[in-house]
Amino acid sequence: MNEQNYEQEISIGKMLYRVFRDWRKVFVIALVIGVLVGLGNFAIKRIKIADPEYITEEEQNFERELAAFEAQGETLQREIANLEDTRAEQQEYNENSILMKINPFREFNASLQLYVSTDYQINPELTYQNIDLSNRILRSYVTYMVNGDMYQYILDHLATKIELRYLREILSISADYDTYMITMSVRHVDEASCREILNYAIEGIQTKKDEIVTSIGEHRLETINQSVYENVNLDLDELQKANQQYVLDLGINLQEKNEDYIEWKETPEPQKSFTIGRIIKNSIKMMIFGFIIGAVLAAVFIAFRYIMSDKLQDAKELKNRFGLRVIAELPKVHKKRVWVGFDRLFAHWGGLQTKESDYEQLAKVAACTVKAELDSIKEDKEPCKLAFTGNITVGELDAMLQNMKWESDYSAKSVPNILIDPSAVSKVTASDYVILVEKQEESTYSKIEKELEVLKAWKKKVLGVIVVGVDAVP
Repeated sequence: MNEQNYEQEISIGKMLYRVFRDWRKVFVIALVIGVLVGLGNFAIKRIKIADPEYITEEEQNFERELAAFEAQGETLQREIANLEDTRAEQQEYNENSILMKINPFREFNASLQLYVSTDYQINPELTYQNIDLSNRILRSYVTYMVNGDMYQYILDHLATKIELRYLREILSISADYDTYMITMSVRHVDEASCREILNYAIEGIQTKKDEIVTSIGEHRLETINQSVYENVNLDLDELQKANQQYVLDLGINLQEKNEDYIEWKETPEPQKSFTIGRIIKNSIKMMIFGFIIGAVLAAVFIAFRYIMSDKLQDAKELKNRFGLRVIAELPKVHKKRVWVGFDRLFAHWGGLQTKESDYEQLAKVAACTVKAELDSIKEDKEPCKLAFTGNITVGELDAMLQNMKWESDYSAKSVPNILIDPSAVSKVTASDYVILVEKQEESTYSKIEKELEVLKAWKKKVLGVIVVGVDAVP
């Protein structure tokens, strides 16, 4: 008997079975808690709605919640519309922009420089010098080129029509007022397109020349450094990829916003919480919530009690703790119960094999087992006296012995608990062997240990233990 040094192993599976086995208790406790919570919530809300100040405050809260709810829907609609417009614009740009059509690994570029020259000369002999009009003329040409007139001239003459914004992306203009030069550069999908745009640009400038000559003065326009070449433009490649990815990102954002809008539409509008109907619905929800909480608390309590209890939970523990041989495990027979199917289901989940209907048969097997052991150790033919005792009542012992069907050459007596009944002393000392009978979840390990100590002191051999009230399949 090493009870003080023994450490019981806790089985999660057995603990869960104990919880499910007592599902009726869990249900009743949860139902009581749920009903109390629901009724309490109803009573509190019913008292509150009798207060006019509470009603006024709730009316204001309801109006604010409703306004916030509707504002959320309107915001989502605006965001969806903005995303749709932005995506449509970006898709249109990607389809029509010249930059998006250019092969970045074979970009065609064309450029030229226009030089503005006049007959102006500085005369050192004169104190007053003529005005140099070159800068004014250059600025006039630059103004014509950048204010849109030149772009419009090109657009009016191009064979393939494009929009102004796409032309501005591919045609760039820069001026150097110190050297009186204008640089124009264009990039396109092919060489012919580049030359076409530059040619029409020069034509447009030439049409402007007469007006500038009349307004400012005589001058000459000379075209220099004109060239067409291919180029690898990795920056353009990154730009094209970024624009395409932007369309994809807009599509994803639009889908998310649509899902949010659908979820918003499925969300019920805020309701007044101070009507009787709302109070009843809320109380029902609280009742369900209380039922769930009650079930969890009850299950936790049962599991905690199983872990901390000193009561006999498993017959195998008697062998592990005290070295006792388990002669038999007799099932507990219940009366008829409703929804017994759940009990059978949980019993199978718990791994139980014994059925309650096997009680009488198992009792007979226990009697035969004891008889066979006695025959093997008995040296004479004198009737053998057996004492059945434990932490159960004499009535339960008598009922068990009656089912065991003992033969006449053995004397089996029911003996009261040797720890509390003085009459048990003489009966045990007069017997040859003792068989302990303990009841699952009623007998405690500490009392069983004391019984074994007493029997050892009386020098009585314990053949084994019979555990009654064991869980079984209904």
